[in-house]
Amino acid sequence: MHPLWRAGRYGAALAAVWTVLAWLNDATYHPAPLLVGAVVPLGVALAADPPRSSLRLAGAAVGALLAVAATAALAVSGHLKGSSLLPTGGAVAEAVAFSLAGAVVGLVLGMARRGGG
Repeated sequence: MHPLWRAGRYGAALAAVWTVLAWLNDATYHPAPLLVGAVVPLGVALAADPPRSSLRLAGAAVGALLAVAATAALAVSGHLKGSSLLPTGGAVAEAVAFSLAGAVVGLVLGMARRGGG
């Protein structure tokens, strides 16, 4: 299976777990968007054959997209409320920032782990 598809499935599963848990108890899971954003580029980087840089960037984009999509679904449904760890903005702004940060962190760690190739 292609490393991007496999890693994307892991990211989608993690995003689904986050969405369901937040939907059921209206809690703010602060690290969830960070983890969803990071799992896809890390999964791509840990493939058996070292992937190309373009595939690593695609993994970061997919991770960020999954995390932002889950954020949007929770925000629109009113299940993303609560405090924020950021000095300004609410839980939605925090989730978007953490989604993007997770994708960048996953990309950087993945490139450091397997070389920048």
